[in-house]
Amino acid sequence: MCEMGVIELNEHVIEALKKDKKLNDVVVRGEISNFKYSGPHAYFSLVESDSLVNCVMFNAAYKLKRRNITDGTLVKAHGSIRVYAKRGIYQLYAESIKEGTDYGALYKKLEDLKKKLESEGIFDKPKKPIPTFPKRIAVVSSRTSAAFRDVLNTVKKRYPLAEVMLFHTGVQGREAIEETVKALSAADKSNADVVLLVRGGGSVEDLWNFNEEIVVRKVYNMKKPVVTGVGHETDTTLVDHVADLRAPTPTGAAERATPDLLELSKGARLKFQRILNETVSKISNVDERASHVYNRLKTLSPKRLLALKLQRLNSMMNEAKRNFFILSDQKGHLVDRAAVALKHAKPVRMMEVLPERTNNDFDVLKRIISTKIDRKASDVNGLEIGLKAHDPKIPLKKGYSLIYSRGLLVRSVSQIKSGDFLKIMLSDGEVSSKVEEVRSGREKDR
Repeated sequence: MCEMGVIELNEHVIEALKKDKKLNDVVVRGEISNFKYSGPHAYFSLVESDSLVNCVMFNAAYKLKRRNITDGTLVKAHGSIRVYAKRGIYQLYAESIKEGTDYGALYKKLEDLKKKLESEGIFDKPKKPIPTFPKRIAVVSSRTSAAFRDVLNTVKKRYPLAEVMLFHTGVQGREAIEETVKALSAADKSNADVVLLVRGGGSVEDLWNFNEEIVVRKVYNMKKPVVTGVGHETDTTLVDHVADLRAPTPTGAAERATPDLLELSKGARLKFQRILNETVSKISNVDERASHVYNRLKTLSPKRLLALKLQRLNSMMNEAKRNFFILSDQKGHLVDRAAVALKHAKPVRMMEVLPERTNNDFDVLKRIISTKIDRKASDVNGLEIGLKAHDPKIPLKKGYSLIYSRGLLVRSVSQIKSGDFLKIMLSDGEVSSKVEEVRSGREKDR
């Protein structure tokens, strides 16, 4: 595992792209989308189906002479792939744009055939499973092609137990269409477990044989499972839609058709180690449980339990004896102290002085109670005087009155207006009155 920062990662990707010759000189086909000039430069996207790649062309105003390029135009853009480090995205840095009239015709032909086959449900056929451990692998390709060599090297490296059988065919040109169909038929009749249809990368014209209807229908009708590896990862042909498994490259097709012996061996070792660990763990658990059961049997044996109970009984008897002697000693001491106390108590003398002590205690109690009663009476008198001082009727007896308007005590003329009804409370009754006029103190002073 390698750890790196964002800047280091982007720099690493940039260096890796610079070393890829194909990505430094590539022609990308697709439809123009969101084309716009920004100063002398142009920014746009190339779209194919549901895939998109962002593009930039520096000094496009001079290279294209301000051509009116519209969205949806089919073009071939030549340039190199680079990374825009600030955003961590790759772009096509285009040097030229060529409208693909021939490509447009092929593209329309491809779309028409694709719609036709889709309407027949050919692309919806159930996929056959690819065998996990094939004994024989049929390869439909050219014997001199790099694609076939890639398949041989990959199978030899990953799963040399499998036998590779070549069914030679041309992979380009009109004459190669019928050859491909015949090679597929021969592979389907062979004793192979899986069929690989492979070809290296190229232009849309180079790969067109794999879009031909006769080839597509042949792959569709194959009885043996078919894995396609046509072109590069970005290339998609119609045979990919009807194959049982589509790989991005010929090498990828070989990888998907074979297991990796090294990985299998590693997996087997890991599985064996896991089984061994689980077995050792289970044996250890059984041994631990057996020791636990043995110890419990020893602890719970009748002989041991009887010995423990007898030991506990003896302990209890000894404790009872000790407690009995301690209690006897304590009671003896109490009896001795009681006898001494009784000897010095003189009960007759106590009976003689008891009445006198009782009278004295009674006199003291009377004085205490009398004192508390006097204090409480004084407190009550003080409260009574306070209550009288706060009696609201006392000012009324001196000639004052209380005036109420709408149930509220009137404290200012601002609370009264002409026409209000007032209730006037005097010391000996109440008077109801209606206000004829209201004058404030300020008006009176004037």
